[in-house]
Amino acid sequence: MKRGLKLDSRDNAAVVIDNIKAGEEILVGTEVIVVINDVEMPHKIALSDIKTGEPTIKYGASFGYATKDIVKGEHVHVHNVDSEKMMK
Repeated sequence: MKRGLKLDSRDNAAVVIDNIKAGEEILVGTEVIVVINDVEMPHKIALSDIKTGEPTIKYGASFGYATKDIVKGEHVHVHNVDSEKMMK
């Protein structure tokens, strides 16, 4: 089974370590997650639902804010995350 990388218990996004097709299952820790979209390595998927305006967290650190609701298993990237707010 393909895998995702979660390093911190606060993470709500995991890095995929293989190219993943929509509908595939991946293992993140001990949890199996169905991936919603095609996701290329090393992009991220949501480990849980993330509401608009909530921080997106990888490796225990926020890397941006959701610009729209993101569902568990969905690709997390520039189309639904604003990392510019982190710079301000």
